[in-house]
Order: sequence, then C-alpha cells, then structure tokens
Amino acid sequence: MFRFLILISALLCNLTAWAAQTPSEVVAKATSQLTERLNQTPVEQRTENLVRELVMSFIVPAIDQEKIAKGALGKYWRLASSTQQQEFIDRFRELQIRTYSGAFKAFSGEKLEFEEARINPEGDKAFVQGFLTQSNGNTVPIDFKLYRKDTEDQWRVYDAVVSGLSMVKTYRDQMAERLQGTHPGNAKTRMDDLLQQLQQEADRAAQANLAAE
Repeated sequence: MFRFLILISALLCNLTAWAAQTPSEVVAKATSQLTERLNQTPVEQRTENLVRELVMSFIVPAIDQEKIAKGALGKYWRLASSTQQQEFIDRFRELQIRTYSGAFKAFSGEKLEFEEARINPEGDKAFVQGFLTQSNGNTVPIDFKLYRKDTEDQWRVYDAVVSGLSMVKTYRDQMAERLQGTHPGNAKTRMDDLLQQLQQEADRAAQANLAAE
C-alpha cells in the first residue's frame, strides 16, 4: 500500500502551469501529464537515471521540502538544531527521490479520477478526493491535501492519503522508529546518527546505480 501512496504523491507534483488553477485542476493535469510520459516509456527502458530525471523534473520543484521534512520528523524537528534541520531536508529529499523513482518504475497504467476540491474558509488549504483504478480493476480511494501560501498563487500537494494511510505519517513513523533505535544520548546526538544513516544509504544507492550502468 505504501508503494501506491508514493506513486500517487509522485504523480501529483508536476509544477508546470500551476498558477491560477484550482486544486482539482492541478491534481488532474499533473496526473495526466506524468502518466502520459510513463506510458510512452516501456518498463524495460525505465533505467534508474531516466526515472531519476523524471523525478527531478516533475516532483522535486513542486514540493515544499521544509514542510514535508517537518511533517516527517514530527516532534523531533523542534529538537534538532537549525543546521541539522537543513541537513535533514537535504537527506530526506534524496530519500524521496529514490522512493519516487521506485514508484515510477512500478507504474503499470493506473488511472485516476477526481472530485471537486473542498477549500477551507481561509482559502489556503484544499482537499481533493480521488479514486485510483488499478490495471486489475480494483479501486483504491485517495485523499489529496493541498495548500497555498500567501506569497504564491500556486497550490502545492503536501500530503496524500491512500486508504487511510498518510504519506507524511508513514514517513514520520519510520523516522521516529529509527531515532528511537539509535544509541542512548541527547537529541542532537541521535539526530546526527540519523543523518549519517541517511547519507550512508544514499551513498550505497548511488554506488549500486553506477554498478548497474
């Protein structure tokens, strides 16, 4: 299920022509553009580098990295120093890129349909309900959460919930488990350990990618 959750959040993050669009239009257009690109690329041709380029082009520019990182760390964000917070944003971005890349490679013609967005009275948050129809005919309910900053005229996806499973909460649970699993020490030491783990994982993934070329 987490694989589908990542796929959905990835499909929703195309930044092209977001300005002056409703939340539902943002979701629908981003999805159609990305699924079209994927459908044009056979699975066997989706190399690590190709998929990574798609992720970097369509996803990374559209994500508020600090907002996602804060959500992923939860209470630990406040315990981290400003330097550690910035380092986590960078490490977490790389983790998302690798996860999204795996979701792209696994794409197999899923289709999405959306309902009209519900926007809060303040006009800065929106909720879009959608349904994912898998290739086998099964339907998965999805919720999309978007927000708009006062300084921007763009809606951005900050969470996706698939069958009740939140992307942000899933990451938060994972990060909390890893922080609690490090050796005893103060919050700064535990955060340093987590940052080191994430960097080591990124290095191993990069080496594996080079070896596969």
